[in-house]
Amino acid sequence: ERMEHKEIRGRIDAAIAQLSPEHRAVILMKEIEEMQYHEIAESLGCSIGTVMSRLFYARKKLQNLLRDVYENV
Repeated sequence: ERMEHKEIRGRIDAAIAQLSPEHRAVILMKEIEEMQYHEIAESLGCSIGTVMSRLFYARKKLQNLLRDVYENV
């Protein structure tokens, strides 16, 4: 059965809430606020490499948490 948009959004929000504070921050800055890597690094006081690493692991965690959502879309 196809998942409703509202249900999907709720699952995404819940998955983001399960991320560590560091991973949640970079995901929100990059994907929601559409900030560039250098802007995120400056805002968080870390290197661009750290931002990229955190994004990689945050996306990987979200992908695992939301696997069933993607299968039902």
